[in-house]
Amino acid sequence: MWECVRLLMERLPDRHPEQEYLKKEFHRYEAGWQGEKRLHAKMVEFHWGEPYELLWDVGLKLGDWKVQIDGLLVTERCVIVISSKNISGKIHFDAVTSEFYRFNNEGEKMVMEDPQVQLAKHIRFLELWLKRRKISHPPIDGVVVFTPRHCEFIAKPANKNICKTYQAVETVYKILDAHVISADSPKPSRIRRLIEANICPYERPPLCEYYRIDPRELKVGVKCSECGKIAVERLFKVWECKECGHRDPNAHQQALQEYFALVSSEIDNKEFRRFSGIESRYVVFRMLSDAGLVIKGARKNRKYINEN
Repeated sequence: MWECVRLLMERLPDRHPEQEYLKKEFHRYEAGWQGEKRLHAKMVEFHWGEPYELLWDVGLKLGDWKVQIDGLLVTERCVIVISSKNISGKIHFDAVTSEFYRFNNEGEKMVMEDPQVQLAKHIRFLELWLKRRKISHPPIDGVVVFTPRHCEFIAKPANKNICKTYQAVETVYKILDAHVISADSPKPSRIRRLIEANICPYERPPLCEYYRIDPRELKVGVKCSECGKIAVERLFKVWECKECGHRDPNAHQQALQEYFALVSSEIDNKEFRRFSGIESRYVVFRMLSDAGLVIKGARKNRKYINEN
């Protein structure tokens, strides 16, 4: 997501009113991604003497109910839902009001959704999802892991599985030790195969739609794969950057992927000519025909659909 936000920022004019907000969004998503990387690296230290499966970024659905679970640890003792949270500052779980809030470095208070509520929803979802498939399963537990380098727990509920990244492995061991293997527990590999066969990738709308930005405000043209400037012109079967001189025969493919990420999952010849700056409809016809996209409609009204 953070890479797509960066692409949107590069395509918008420098003084566009949404640039400052998008800059904050970019840093937020990037920090979340870095936090997840640290959590994944920490869980490499997890070693368990019994069979287990560890899955990351699990998207599932139950009818219209879709969830994206950060991590799942499947064992014969229990299934542990791992929820990573990129929330820094001084963290407060208020036992009296059930409010969750944090103070940032400037001392500003921000009331936020309690991550325990989302964790409980994911546990309830997984229990129902397995029940619908008539799969006996061990108990489902969970842990909330705060991934920022700089966060401090001022108050948190007792006897709840809430920790920082460096505490994650020991917290998981503690959860496992609290459970025993039941006679009808399926092999973790069975549950993993069932989940993988039903993965439902998260479908994010194009960012112009997500942030309510008019696609016509985007800069048009093809971007240089070397210096990143939208300053590439097409010579005979090759693109050349006017800024750094880099040549690339496939620079238009990146422009096409940017269009799908920012504007729409479908495109036609006229629209790609507008977005890329290519004047020839015949050149664009060859480019779109060779892009491996789903084709819909007759040639005159043909649309090209990205289903990846």
